[in-house]
Order: sequence, then structure tokens, then C-alpha cells
Amino acid sequence: MSVYQGIDSYKKINVIMVFIIMFVFFYCFFLPYLNFGLQSSCEGLPLVYCKSRGLTRAFSQILRFHFQEAIAYNPFSVKIFGFFLFQLLVRFFINWIISSSLFRRILIFDVSISAISFLFCFYNLILPY
Repeated sequence: MSVYQGIDSYKKINVIMVFIIMFVFFYCFFLPYLNFGLQSSCEGLPLVYCKSRGLTRAFSQILRFHFQEAIAYNPFSVKIFGFFLFQLLVRFFINWIISSSLFRRILIFDVSISAISFLFCFYNLILPY
């Protein structure tokens, strides 16, 4: 595989990630106006058993800058939303600056920063109480 094929594949993955994250944000923003919603299998369970409960409703509140309501739905929501917002911005930025001479360094930096930010933002969901 040549460097240019690697760059093209990497750009495609970044574009796909941008669309997925934007879809999630749009879904969460328009959720209060829709007549349907996905029922969570966590509904009614304590947060100890289902740490992702209320994330969609919390994301909807964060997109409206209602951070206290978001934290009431899920105490980890602001950090998790921050991870996805950071990833969205990084995907745009990396596709903008990528060049063949810096491809390997950018790839290593991107994977490292993404892994570190994922661990920081999701550690409450991963570790038991």
C-alpha cells in the first residue's frame, strides 16, 4: 500500500466519523421534537448497573447549553459529549492539514490523543464503582 492510498483511506475514515458524530448530535438535538425515541434497556435500572442511562437526553440538553439538566440525566454526560465534540473537531482539522510527508506522524499523534481522551472521558463508564 502506498502512502497516498493510506492517506485516502484515512481521510475516508475521518469523513465517515464526522458524519456519524454529526448524525448523533442532530438526532439528540431534534429528539424533543420527534414523536419517536429509542427505548433504553437501562430504563429503571440504577446508575451502578447502567452507566449510559440518559445520555441521549443529556446530549440534547448539552446542545441547548443546559448543563445542569444534562448532569441530572447522567453525571458523566458532559465529559462524554466533550469527547465526541473533540473528535469531531479533530477529524475536520486533520483532514485539513494532512499531507503525505507528515502522514505517519499525524496518524500516530491522532491515535494517541484519541486513545488518551477516550480513557479520560469514559473511565467512569468502564470502571466499576
